[in-house]
Amino acid sequence: MSVSRRGFIKRTGQGFLGVGAAVSGGRAMAMSMPGTELEINPGAFNYGVASGDPLQDRVILWTHFKPTVEGPVDVEWRISTDPSMNRVVNQGTFRTDAQRDYTVKVDADGLSPGVVYYYQFSALGKDSSIGRTRTVPEGDLDRARLAIVSCSSYPHGYFNVYRILAERNDIDAIVHLGDYLYEYGQDEYSELLLRDQRSVAPSHEIVTLTDYRLRHAYYKLDDDLMAVHQQHPFITVWDDHEFANDTWTDGAENHNKQEGEWQARKAAAKQAYFEWMPIRDNEAGSVYRTIRYGNLMDLIMLDTRVEGREEQPSGANKHITAADPSRTLLGYEQEAWLSNQLSSSTAQWKVLGQQVMMAQRYFIELPDYFGGGASFWLDSWDGYAANRARFLQQLKEQGINNVVVLTGDVHSSFASDLSDDPYDPDNYDRTDGEGSLAVEFVCPSVTSPGFPPVIAESGAATIMGASPHIKYAELRQHGYMILDVNKQRAQAEWYYVNQVLYPSTAQKFAVAYASSDGENRVRRVNEPCQYEALKAAFAPSFSLT
Repeated sequence: MSVSRRGFIKRTGQGFLGVGAAVSGGRAMAMSMPGTELEINPGAFNYGVASGDPLQDRVILWTHFKPTVEGPVDVEWRISTDPSMNRVVNQGTFRTDAQRDYTVKVDADGLSPGVVYYYQFSALGKDSSIGRTRTVPEGDLDRARLAIVSCSSYPHGYFNVYRILAERNDIDAIVHLGDYLYEYGQDEYSELLLRDQRSVAPSHEIVTLTDYRLRHAYYKLDDDLMAVHQQHPFITVWDDHEFANDTWTDGAENHNKQEGEWQARKAAAKQAYFEWMPIRDNEAGSVYRTIRYGNLMDLIMLDTRVEGREEQPSGANKHITAADPSRTLLGYEQEAWLSNQLSSSTAQWKVLGQQVMMAQRYFIELPDYFGGGASFWLDSWDGYAANRARFLQQLKEQGINNVVVLTGDVHSSFASDLSDDPYDPDNYDRTDGEGSLAVEFVCPSVTSPGFPPVIAESGAATIMGASPHIKYAELRQHGYMILDVNKQRAQAEWYYVNQVLYPSTAQKFAVAYASSDGENRVRRVNEPCQYEALKAAFAPSFSLT
């Protein structure tokens, strides 16, 4: 069921991955730092296949094909109801060229809701691997199951989470909440224990369109990422590192004048993202949208990073306050759109997929500066308290129930009640959750580093002790969440991998929290929910020759 690693991919410059490369667990490892180019095998589908943004009647299909001679190439595609590709229900041709970096993206329509499909590409006598995807069901649904991931830094470890999810046959789709890749150059981000085995290309910080394209391509050569894309559709949003650290609409912490104009860099990052990710294109170049799972769940994907975010408060910008009512994290256009999505939704559950943590994390009192308290995470909703207040006020005034917020970004795990003022015991009861308006589940990172071990445990205890609404905190482990939604409750389950320093599929179930229908608060659950695996077969294994 997994895509076999090939022995012909060359990383030009300082490194070479060929027949003599080290292999661990069936996966090849580059043995030295790559240069600035990837010399892939011409005339082949080197990066596998992927699918995404499933709707009831269509799904995005993605691949890449570089011809042996530079120039436009016609790539045929077909989608079938069987893994042998005998029962084709739609097919066509997509022309790609260097202008789009030889990526292929098809919005395959004419499909039926809630059906598993298989797809394949062909060009110049070569076939791609066969991928598996699934459309969104419609009508009166009993259940939906999503895997939730974020923050996958290639140099910090093996993508064991992706391999595990590639082998799970019980999920409808994978929701990736951003930091799919990182912009840093080699050795620029934290301690790299796998520097030699997991070096990046290009080796410098990515700034130009060529850089961003190359980093996307390099990530997609990873066996585990390739395998999970082959087996499941993805629903994605970007976070800051698809651009630069702590991005906002007009700049970023990790951008300076020597790197050129910010708007040009942002445009390059956006272009590469839409070229290399299985996400549906739109004229606005935005990523916020709604995917409806019948009458059970509206999955509302947000952009809390690029679309309209104003600059974060910081010590260098003391004139910017978190409580300023004129400031926005979403941008006012997206805010209005979200408000309409919530007020007009007829789904039982409203699930928001977004990047940065919404629950308050105040620790010390600095009323003159922050309007009531100080947070260590002003890049999150804490730095945009007025925007959060407007969101929660709508839920309260309109009586909107069953809102679940899914979050990535912080390389940690949290389960929290969402209250407009959880620190006021007259407004929120920490014992029974009375006064909570919604819930938030934060997923751990795939590989990106969390808190150091020496403070992770005590830090989690400190956060929960000072935050009556935060019921669970874990600050270091890597893994993923499963969100299981039915008519009675929405349940989040945290799974952690044993380690990321070598290839492994060892994992453990850690904890589960649920929100019951109409209660808008989290409660501890002792066991993961029971599920029935899909009867549809995995996509078959495939090896390029």
